[in-house]
Amino acid sequence: MKHVMLLIFIFTSHASVAAIYQWTDEQGITHFSDNESKPESATEIDVKLTPPSIASLIQSRTPEASAANASNTDMPLIPIGVSINSPIDQQTIRSNSGEITVSATLSATLTYGLNIRLLIDGVIHSEQIDNQFKVSQVPIGTHTLQLQIINNLGKVIASSELITVYLHRFKAN
Repeated sequence: MKHVMLLIFIFTSHASVAAIYQWTDEQGITHFSDNESKPESATEIDVKLTPPSIASLIQSRTPEASAANASNTDMPLIPIGVSINSPIDQQTIRSNSGEITVSATLSATLTYGLNIRLLIDGVIHSEQIDNQFKVSQVPIGTHTLQLQIINNLGKVIASSELITVYLHRFKAN
């Protein structure tokens, strides 16, 4: 049904094309117009419209085309770096609820379309624009943490170093 409607639209729009006129004024500038109030020297020109193919109208954009047409907000104007400010590498964290607060330090301000991604043990935990992550219910044990700056297409444009932390529970004697 969609294709039939599209064909009807293409053929009816093709038939209703107005006449196009061309003329050159006293200064030598060539003008084009579809307005009937034209100078006497204007001549009607033959405009041939080629309707687009059905395939080109219904085809979806490929990821390659999307990447090729990416806006300039996909890439930062200034190179940006990210590092983990807190906790520090090889730190032991004691928390009965399994809470860890990860703070990021950025070399430049995040621009529109950029996010900070937190990876715990190589798995994406969350993405946000704030430079502090509050993580809860992390199981006891050894964990690796890393931060990444990603653009609006999900491409990693900067990564922090991988750090290791040890989560322990408080123990009452």
